[in-house]
Amino acid sequence: MSLNLEQATSLIIERARQLVNRLIEQRGHETPPFLPEEFARLQGIKEIVKTDLGKVSAILLKLHDGDIIKVNANHHPVRQNFSCAHEIGHSLLRELRIELDTENIEYRTFNPQASAVARARARERLCDAVAAELLMPEQVFKQYLKGFGLSINAIEPLSHVFRTSIQTTAYRIAEVSEEPCLTLIWKLWPPNKPKGLRCKFPKGKFKHIPLHAFVKHPSTLQKAFEGSSSVKSSKIFVTGNTRKSLPVESKGFGRGENRYVVSLAFPDR
Repeated sequence: MSLNLEQATSLIIERARQLVNRLIEQRGHETPPFLPEEFARLQGIKEIVKTDLGKVSAILLKLHDGDIIKVNANHHPVRQNFSCAHEIGHSLLRELRIELDTENIEYRTFNPQASAVARARARERLCDAVAAELLMPEQVFKQYLKGFGLSINAIEPLSHVFRTSIQTTAYRIAEVSEEPCLTLIWKLWPPNKPKGLRCKFPKGKFKHIPLHAFVKHPSTLQKAFEGSSSVKSSKIFVTGNTRKSLPVESKGFGRGENRYVVSLAFPDR
């Protein structure tokens, strides 16, 4: 079976949802957190081993008597959760025997390695999508998001409830929110002698791009970076040939060199 990325994503997410439903039925409730150890048992993975893996987050070992996941014990517990769930995604890919048509996934290049690289990137994206669905099941996550309210201040409590990282939780909000929402992550740039904050490509269901992806000091974002409270502002976003000023809420997270700012932008407000 040859699928493009959109088809493969739909198929693998549906399989992840089936696993979630099995777990909820087995538990008798849908109260988070949803932990990778629970899914591993359902998927027939015999053990999760926490050990020193150096720079590697986790690996899935396919053994004759059952699979084992090894996860980096040096990483934060929420990162371990996502890494384990990601490896469960690899087991689902193998189970479904998904083969990806790389011409529909990545651009063509003259690099003879490009096809293999494109296929590997696509697999990793699919496994990340599985991890998000397992740890933050869409319907359950939506219920909790409604309870906390769509706001930058909802990220931290949601992260705590689902035992996921701040950034992963923020991205999930943009993915499942019924109200249009974009998530942006801002980090110091350049790292050695920072002159401002640069954002990653925003995630969400809507194709809005900030007009300025790099913001120099001083700025509202810098205020969020240095403080502990949320900050409201507006930024100009581009979609197609149209520019629009969107309301934005921002807040700083992390410490020291790992400090960053999360922004939520709201296209319909």
